[in-house]
Amino acid sequence: MAVSEAEIEIGKRLFLEGWCGSTPDSFVPFVTEDFVMRDTLSHSGDLAGHAEPMRGHKQVMDFWGWAAGKLRVVPEEVYVNGDNGMALSWMMYLQITDDSKGPENKGRWHCGEGMSRLEFRDGKVCLEIDYWSGPQGMCDDWEAHFNRRRAMTRPERGAITGA
Repeated sequence: MAVSEAEIEIGKRLFLEGWCGSTPDSFVPFVTEDFVMRDTLSHSGDLAGHAEPMRGHKQVMDFWGWAAGKLRVVPEEVYVNGDNGMALSWMMYLQITDDSKGPENKGRWHCGEGMSRLEFRDGKVCLEIDYWSGPQGMCDDWEAHFNRRRAMTRPERGAITGA
């Protein structure tokens, strides 16, 4: 069965409202009870990937809950698989809230590009696999940075990293 427009919208909202949400459980309305998430990031500075799939809401919250309110994962492009899934490219922004990266960087944002594969069941996301290399740079204002990227052509965006 083909991916519906409603499922595509749920996939986008998972990122815009779920992963960008202010509480650790902001993603829950968009995923199934038995949601499985894999993060291919093996290690990148302060961020480490999860070696095993995370299964269910609690495991995902236990791993990513610390980022609530500090994380922005903004979709850039959507690609639809005709069967039961979609992929989307995104920009990740993670706010630096302490002096761990130097006092001059407190309040700035790590930024990096990635892509996720999503599969659906019963109108919700049942599987998310994230592909990325971790933060690739820093910016002062995530919205201004993202808007500059959005103004670029695909070839221009493809010629730069997430910085």
